[in-house]
Amino acid sequence: MKAKTLILAVVLPAALTLAGCDQVKKLVGGKPKGQVAATVNGEEITVTELKAELGNFSSPDPKVMKAAQQQALQAIIMRNLLTQKAKQDKLDKSPEYTLQARRGEQTLLAQLYQRKLAGAVAAPSRDDATAFVSSHPTMFADHKVIVVEQLIANPGRKLTPDQIKPLKTLEDVKALFTAQSIPYRENVATIDTLNADPRTIDQIEKLPAGEVFVVPQNGAFMFNRITSTKSLPITGDVAVNYAINVLRNQKAQELVRTQMINLRSSAEKSITYNPAYKPDKPFTPPPAPGASAPAATPAAPAAPAAK
Repeated sequence: MKAKTLILAVVLPAALTLAGCDQVKKLVGGKPKGQVAATVNGEEITVTELKAELGNFSSPDPKVMKAAQQQALQAIIMRNLLTQKAKQDKLDKSPEYTLQARRGEQTLLAQLYQRKLAGAVAAPSRDDATAFVSSHPTMFADHKVIVVEQLIANPGRKLTPDQIKPLKTLEDVKALFTAQSIPYRENVATIDTLNADPRTIDQIEKLPAGEVFVVPQNGAFMFNRITSTKSLPITGDVAVNYAINVLRNQKAQELVRTQMINLRSSAEKSITYNPAYKPDKPFTPPPAPGASAPAATPAAPAAPAAK
């Protein structure tokens, strides 16, 4: 048996979430209005800000909720104190602040616009969701959780195919690392077929029992061996409701992607470049994620990032 090299295929969804919105708002100005939760040197902290800091956290236990509110409030107070000291030192007048504030404002507004577009997507029908469930058995009817042992190393240099191919077991991998003085760490992780690319699972399940497969990942190598598999079927309304959310998210991402490409393409004539930074070729839209299915070969995209 030979170790299979399964190259990680990652599809990044459109940025539909708003990360660090409260911090960005502080950079670009404006003050949320509402009931005052506290003041810091005369500067108000509103209940609206406190709720934003808590995000979606909630608890039916009043004591837990109170503790969470206090933790969030103290975080805002500390941030305000640091902000006030930074202003005293005139850091808000620095070029770095101006640059980051502009970048933060643009990022926030871009994310808000993308979220607005995504929010206009209609919910898929129940029939569509039921069809999705039927056509994705690895996610639902054949849903499994796969437990894998891992050896993870960043050798600092490329391991050649001739070094990897003879490896049959994790013990063989350890011997190679030891002989090459390559530091590594051991780990146990899971692959959930609900979230993994079905092509990935198909390739993994075709491996002989106990065979090692390796995933190159950002310069590191992750050698994996399946130790157990547990079948956990997802059926009925739970499956359909999950499918509705998946389909809605897919439609939202595709809508946002299409709108972004159209916006960029239509703006081409209005963009003027410094000659030193002008691209060699005109703008061309990137291919849609997953537009072409890879072949199931040892070099094909497959293994997901283990959780």
